Amino acid sequence: MLRFPRASWHPIVLSFTLFCLNAYICRELFTAGFIGNLSSNEAAFVSIARFFQLHPGDWQWFPWFNGGMPIENAYQPLLPVATALAGSLSGWPLERAFHCTMALAFCCGPVTLFWFVFDWSASLAAAFFAGLIYSLASPAEWVIPILRLHGEGWGSLRLFNLIRYAEDPHIAALTLLPIALLFLRRGKLLPAVIASSAVVLTNGFGAVDLAIGCLCIALSLRRGMARLMATGLVTWLLISPWLPPSLLLLMNRDQWSAHGYYHGGLAIVAALAAFAALWFITRPIASAFERFAILLALPMLIIPAGYFLLNMTLVPQASRYQLEFEMAAAILLAALLARIPRQWLVVAALIAASIPLTKSARRFARPMLQPIDIAQTIQYKTDRWLNQNLPGSRAMVSGDTEFLYNAISENPQMSGGHEPTVPDLVNRFAIYEIYTDTAAGDHAADVSLIWLKAFGNSAVTIPAEKSRENYHPFTHPHKFDGALPVLRHEEDDTIFAIPRRSNSLAHVLPRNAVVSREPIHGLDLDPVRPYVAALEDPAMPVATLTWQGPSRGTIVTTMKPDQLISVQETYAPGWRATSGSSEIPVRKDGLGLMVLAPHCNGPCEVDLRFGASAEAWLCRILCTIASLTILILPRLE
Repeated sequence: MLRFPRASWHPIVLSFTLFCLNAYICRELFTAGFIGNLSSNEAAFVSIARFFQLHPGDWQWFPWFNGGMPIENAYQPLLPVATALAGSLSGWPLERAFHCTMALAFCCGPVTLFWFVFDWSASLAAAFFAGLIYSLASPAEWVIPILRLHGEGWGSLRLFNLIRYAEDPHIAALTLLPIALLFLRRGKLLPAVIASSAVVLTNGFGAVDLAIGCLCIALSLRRGMARLMATGLVTWLLISPWLPPSLLLLMNRDQWSAHGYYHGGLAIVAALAAFAALWFITRPIASAFERFAILLALPMLIIPAGYFLLNMTLVPQASRYQLEFEMAAAILLAALLARIPRQWLVVAALIAASIPLTKSARRFARPMLQPIDIAQTIQYKTDRWLNQNLPGSRAMVSGDTEFLYNAISENPQMSGGHEPTVPDLVNRFAIYEIYTDTAAGDHAADVSLIWLKAFGNSAVTIPAEKSRENYHPFTHPHKFDGALPVLRHEEDDTIFAIPRRSNSLAHVLPRNAVVSREPIHGLDLDPVRPYVAALEDPAMPVATLTWQGPSRGTIVTTMKPDQLISVQETYAPGWRATSGSSEIPVRKDGLGLMVLAPHCNGPCEVDLRFGASAEAWLCRILCTIASLTILILPRLE
């Protein structure tokens, strides 16, 4: 039998080879600034990183997207924080720091997979084979023909999803996943919890991947289920401040698929039955690694294949699990290789084939990674104008222009680009109605204007038919022509002013004008009309809201005891308001915004702060307990 000598340096050399192979394919990504993928929401990740960089001592309230939200709702923090740190240490622009970070994650993916396979199979040939397959092949394209539209059929899918679809956190999580699974299999509590936490704090898909991976490990080893479940619990406790129960419930509510809200139904029952049957069939297999590879491949295949081929939505956003299948297929092929003699002959054949495959992948990557002059794009020109001419004002920035906006501006916007974790559902369907004019008929402009005013917008950007913006989201892009003042028009993109009595996000209102119930759809305006009318009532005192930071503002006005203050910022339990030494009740109105009752009679000043809610404090206590657990328990074993 042909055997590769297993000197201690050979795994290092082979894993470094895999890294260099991927670095050759995507080498421009290490130094790239903005590239031609503005249709993706990649710039939104840069925006979140910019927030972390600009406000290192105030990571509580994130005011830039969707009327504001707790920072944990913006996105999982690990990749934005790493980007902010890389930018601060290197002095690079954040878009370059982000791409360099992602280039490292992309190139390290096959490396971490190599070490996972090598650790369990003890076969260098199988491990290197898995790394090569993951680097240069796209098994998902072989099984799901529709995916071949996105690449050349071999090694392009992972890179294509990274660049065109901004699957950056997803791919980074998959890079960390094999490390977590390695320590979970070995039963090493401290490194397993740390690695698992890193996976979940990088991308939400990582939590599902870990759950499936842990189940497959326990079933393949025929032991350790309770320990793995305990490790998962400790992991969640450790990261619970960033993933509290309320956010988990919100994500479950807000998940969309291409077929509407996520629902599994009988499809999940069938999938579980197929998995149980496979587990029973594979019980006689002696090798735990082979059983793991077979068991892992099934769910990672049927989730995306079921979506694309059978119209089944087994988990939220099932179409995006094609990348998990890429990894699972590489592990399965490596397990099959480990069974045969003369493994290195097969690997040698793949190495020979990898030369044209690498050239093909490189040809595919080069045009996607070309830098662009961002200042010449219509998205940047629109965003820059808003930033310079409407400082501090909220706007509805439309289409892919919204992704870039907060990469250059600290102004808040009505949308932002990360809908599944937006806490205010009314904000979401208001945006939908503004874009689509569903059932609005001849009243489309009036309906949209009511929603725009209700959420405190001073402007709206509209890309028309010939715009270079990619999505053209407005069904009727000319509905405001002649109805609203034009602030700026360039090419086929227009910025319209929203006439408002005050650009402030704080307003004094009579009690009967507060939205008392939640609208049920975009045309349910009966509770909203009195509110918008009161915003424009000249009899009402003007209130100014000045922000001292993302989580603190001051409202100054003159009012009567029977009047209220509406703040067009998303309500969350952590908001506190005081006037002098008195605590002011803060409640939620029907739009999901804040209402204050200061009971002032004359001049009134209100301090508004966002801090830890009762849930946040509980999660911090649980995090402390989990931290002590993972530090103490290994010493007792």
